[in-house]
Amino acid sequence: MPSRDPNNWQALLSALASYWPQVYAAGLAMVIALVRALHAGGRPMKSFLEAVLCGCLTLALVPVLHYFGLPQNLAVAGGASIAFLGVEWLRDKLEMVYDSIIGRWLK
Repeated sequence: MPSRDPNNWQALLSALASYWPQVYAAGLAMVIALVRALHAGGRPMKSFLEAVLCGCLTLALVPVLHYFGLPQNLAVAGGASIAFLGVEWLRDKLEMVYDSIIGRWLK
């Protein structure tokens, strides 16, 4: 078939290779969060949604690491930590920090 170019596979693999740190970090965070939530006895849909949230938070962590000049591979450790502790734990801690730093000026 003249419309099929074998170089398309090479382009796809090179694109995947350039995004590999982000894909690996988010995927690992999702797997850890899913296993942790299911092991704790959570419902499957809630466990899946928490895993997706952990993956998204890990993807959001990558530009922050780049801003501070840290390697992108550090997102794997950050994502695994977020996934192990859970989204609700992270939200509670961030709310406490927000209330102690910003909340006192808004009252």
